[in-house]
Amino acid sequence: MASAGVSTMKCLVVDDHPVVRQGIRALLERELDGVEVATAATPEAALQEAGDPPDVVVIDLRRVSGDVQDAVASLQDKLQSPIVVFTADGGPRMLAEALKAGVKGYVRKDSPPEDLIRAIQAASNGEFYVDPALSSSLLLEEGERTLTARQREILQMLADGMHTEEVARQLGLSTETVRTHTKRILSKLGAGTRTQAVAIGIRSGLIE
Repeated sequence: MASAGVSTMKCLVVDDHPVVRQGIRALLERELDGVEVATAATPEAALQEAGDPPDVVVIDLRRVSGDVQDAVASLQDKLQSPIVVFTADGGPRMLAEALKAGVKGYVRKDSPPEDLIRAIQAASNGEFYVDPALSSSLLLEEGERTLTARQREILQMLADGMHTEEVARQLGLSTETVRTHTKRILSKLGAGTRTQAVAIGIRSGLIE
């Protein structure tokens, strides 16, 4: 795989398996120019040992103590860094919880290495990435997650950069109705923000 060309990126890898930490370090050092990789076995150790904020934190949330959203919020508050989840758990529940907590990426450990690299690159650029094999699970795991035609139409308009007022005007709806639809879209997709909802919608093939 060609080098990503990202120089002097600082990445913190948090995983309780030494082999996994070493494997991720080796992958990043091979694929990302100038990357600096620090590792920690637990989120607590990462917080204690952290110096300058890393550009990206890669973490397995399966073994965090307590609530997933609390753990993510604590890391983000203290490290001020975007978080990419790299885990063997591809279940929709943890995925939804992680997205609501504000993570920038979510990749399964059995995915191709390129997916983790893409997620890290996206996070370092302030963008959002969900493993393509996982994003659709939010919609297909349970029937109630499927968006209505109107909701997909509104999500597409949001993806096109339209504001609530513009969407309402074009569809002949009240702004309050559009806001209600938007809230339901975020809830169904397990997204915490419009940006995350749009990203999930694109990855899932709901919108373009």
